[in-house]
Amino acid sequence: MTISLEFEEGVAVISIDDGNKNVINHTLLDDLELAWEKAQTEAKAILLKGRQGSFCAGYDIAVMTGEDFAASAELGQRGGRLAAQIYGSPIPVVGLVQGHAFTIGPVWLAGCDVRVGEHGSYKFGMTEVALNVPLTGWALEAMRSRLNMRHQTAALLHSKIYDPEEALDAGFIDRLVPEGEGFALALNIAGNLSKLPAHSYRKTKAALRRSVLEMMKI
Repeated sequence: MTISLEFEEGVAVISIDDGNKNVINHTLLDDLELAWEKAQTEAKAILLKGRQGSFCAGYDIAVMTGEDFAASAELGQRGGRLAAQIYGSPIPVVGLVQGHAFTIGPVWLAGCDVRVGEHGSYKFGMTEVALNVPLTGWALEAMRSRLNMRHQTAALLHSKIYDPEEALDAGFIDRLVPEGEGFALALNIAGNLSKLPAHSYRKTKAALRRSVLEMMKI
């Protein structure tokens, strides 16, 4: 199964693992959206993680460059709607990266309260411009809100590729730990965040992120 959902003391752990590169297609999103909805109703915090070696390789190129333009447009929009849900989640969300994170992957991470990465031989990148796809709208706004200002031109306009250490400095992630230590830390952070007063957290987050969420509407 590509998407798994487990509960750890009030924290919903959503794992994306297609056994390969975690390419985002309609089938994967069907399961991911269901897991997200269940986590929102049954958990106090969410931990979103990929597989070892790949958090997310981006959208399925076969769909995005295929002749079914409606399918490619809907795939992009579905990823964007989930990005907005993560960004505006009324409960805390922690992201865990143990492998490559490209295109929609970093956008989903941008919505997380805290993003934990592990050291390793993998890369981060917003490669849309290099792929001849203008980076505008919801994806641009989400990334611009979390990336360090001095990296925004390189990351978003020049499609620079980052290793984990560079990604920490750029703002793709917030914490970087040795390989194998990420899950325990991410789960502990999610557990601590889940103890925040729910009403105050929800109201403050909605106010803090309102302007960006308005621009992320699809």
